[in-house]
Amino acid sequence: MKTVVFGASGFIGSHVAEQLHSAGHDVIAPLRAGSDRAFLDKIGVRVTQVDFADQSSIEAVASSADVVVNCTAAVQASPRQARQVDVELTRRLIRAASQAGVSRFVQLSTIVVYGYAPGTCPANETTPCRPSHPISKLAVEREDTVRAVARDAGIDYVILRPASTIGARDKTSFFSQLAQAHAANRFPMIDRGMARFSCVDTRDIGRAMAFLAELPEAVGETYLLRGFELSWAQLKEVLDVHRGVVAKTRSVPRPLALGLATAQERLLKNPTLTRYAVEALCHDRIWDDAKLRSAGFDTAYDLHQSIDVALSALGAKENR
Repeated sequence: MKTVVFGASGFIGSHVAEQLHSAGHDVIAPLRAGSDRAFLDKIGVRVTQVDFADQSSIEAVASSADVVVNCTAAVQASPRQARQVDVELTRRLIRAASQAGVSRFVQLSTIVVYGYAPGTCPANETTPCRPSHPISKLAVEREDTVRAVARDAGIDYVILRPASTIGARDKTSFFSQLAQAHAANRFPMIDRGMARFSCVDTRDIGRAMAFLAELPEAVGETYLLRGFELSWAQLKEVLDVHRGVVAKTRSVPRPLALGLATAQERLLKNPTLTRYAVEALCHDRIWDDAKLRSAGFDTAYDLHQSIDVALSALGAKENR
């Protein structure tokens, strides 16, 4: 099966392209001029240049595919810039896929659609989305865009919402930031780190996307994906073990953390701390992916395997 992966040079997108390639797909990775293609070249994925400002260029790439997978995302961008990628570019990609006669459009989404405190825990696909921050509202708008365009254009689609991810080639996610803080001997902890959350190995996200690209009953469906659960305090303990160092904890009361986050959001273009992140650290965020597992998918990597490969990639493991 010929599969075009938009966003294949990114953190999650590179894992999706890798797992599709491993599953036997003929993978094509359209990249902007100047994008980093080293990893894709290394694993043997075909790279082609695309001009995202030219709809005919996008359609030309999509015309060679049976399936289009969209992993594009605006990382560390302003809300306006993020909307141009997450919503407007997604709209153009799915329209191009439809015009090119592609059979299926697979969209990478996020559990951010639920907001920071789902009304039901663990949450599943039927849990109402309660977007309370710009990042959540944008994620919901992107999903709604996929559904609306797919309905109007008559193209099959499927949406995957993975839990927080841990994996190699990660430079900006929550885990890389916490791992770097741990390496600097100042692991942050809000409200004693008792809130629990679901995580998943990034390789399993790629495997799930490959699975959904071919699953007949996935048409028009949305799926959650999780791998394992732990608390923030437990994550710190696991990092202590994997790095062979007991890092110091920087305890911050929730009101103070929210105040700092609010100030950063008002004063900084790219704040390192947001109100959404603070609230996420203070509420249980557990996901129920029984729907995907009942369809026949199962994860392959556990917490320790995920952290080991992520720390090795970050160069954050101590010599023991």
